[in-house]
Amino acid sequence: MLTVKLLKRLLALIACALIFLTNSANTLFNGDVAPFESNTKVVGFQTFVRSQGVTTDGNCWIFSGRGGLIRTSLDGKEILASNLTPFKGLEKYGLKHVGGISCKNGVLLAALEDSNVWKNPTVAVFDAETLEFTGKYHIFSNEIFTDGLPWVTFYGEDALIVADCYDTDRLYIYSLQDFSLLKEIPLSLVVDEIQGGEVWNNILYVGTNDPTRAVYKIDLKDGTVTKLFDRIAYQPRLIPNFGGEGEGLTVYPMPDGTFIHALDVGAMFIDSNLRHYKLDSES
Repeated sequence: MLTVKLLKRLLALIACALIFLTNSANTLFNGDVAPFESNTKVVGFQTFVRSQGVTTDGNCWIFSGRGGLIRTSLDGKEILASNLTPFKGLEKYGLKHVGGISCKNGVLLAALEDSNVWKNPTVAVFDAETLEFTGKYHIFSNEIFTDGLPWVTFYGEDALIVADCYDTDRLYIYSLQDFSLLKEIPLSLVVDEIQGGEVWNNILYVGTNDPTRAVYKIDLKDGTVTKLFDRIAYQPRLIPNFGGEGEGLTVYPMPDGTFIHALDVGAMFIDSNLRHYKLDSES
């Protein structure tokens, strides 16, 4: 019979092997990856709850997966809270996918979708500490958001930003009080497959799942779009998400000098990587 000590060693060896295997696969499929300072990486089950969006208040990470939310310590090792039934109370809308998320002042916004149906693009409000659904939500027009609602982020304290998934040429800003449309911001460049983002000093930083999983910044004063960096080498799109998937990001200045924290799922789809980048002084 395996002893507890031997079992722990065996599990550690398996984890090391999986990390080596996934890192090798990512290198093979992705080519050059933009330089990053560190990587908060998980392999296995936790990938499924850290595979869509990420946000932070500087004291913890909050991740979203297709069907859940999880809050962890900044080293990614300690699970502080989780909600694996985020659609409870919203079942009648057929929601089954959690996308990008954003938190501010103890409030968590999450984009929810009825994947491949695209009838009910929804933003729901959760408690950022417990991750429990507050009961507040809004369903947007599927005539505007024709391919679901992949992400949402706070704009100040009383508004939110959302956009359509493909070929995004404008941002929509809505009131958080009554979800009325406040304004539209046309973009200087079309940005494809935005997966999530965060606002800092009136600049929206976004992560994409375009062919290079590029990271952009968008000046919210005039809609000027600037590419900051590509996360991977160019990937042909003959097969959707071949070689992994670029996800959302969050921004926050950390003690190690990193500012952009961008999430991706690896080539084998069994590892999740939260890579931490310093912001170039010219950016």
